[in-house]
Amino acid sequence: MSPMSNALIALIIIALMLTAAVLWSQAMLIMMDSGIQSWKQMVETVQEVNRTDIVIVDANYTAPYAKVLVHNCGKLHIAQFENWDVFIQHYDSNNTMHIGSLSYTENGNPSPSEWTVSTIYADTDLNQTEVYEPEIMNPGEVAWFKLNINPAAGNGTTNMVTLSSPNGVITSRQFQG
Repeated sequence: MSPMSNALIALIIIALMLTAAVLWSQAMLIMMDSGIQSWKQMVETVQEVNRTDIVIVDANYTAPYAKVLVHNCGKLHIAQFENWDVFIQHYDSNNTMHIGSLSYTENGNPSPSEWTVSTIYADTDLNQTEVYEPEIMNPGEVAWFKLNINPAAGNGTTNMVTLSSPNGVITSRQFQG
């Protein structure tokens, strides 16, 4: 073999090694970018959860509806009520426990096992209904959630309602049947 053919083979090997190194580097950069994007999304989600705070101020029951007063104590507006989870643990008139979730409806009088947001107020005094961004609970606003419990809660029973916002912030409160 001539020195020229050896040099040509060496150049081909070096070119292949450089191509492999570039492709490997490119794959690593893509993987790192994907990891960074996932990390950013996680940080944004954690920050959103930390700025969200909901509290059930009051809960009462007049068959077949439980009315739950929810206060947005956080720093974010809350909407997307169709993505909320509402759970009821209650006892019927035979003292049989029932646990279940309710489905959201926009109907002002929800059917059995449904719930809706009946009224949103501008503040906790309940003097003025909201005027800014209707159907969105802005910070400081409160809303009456109307839940149709099926079967009806028994008189004198202690029951529990649990609400979960779309980003996973949860609040619960007991109420009497």
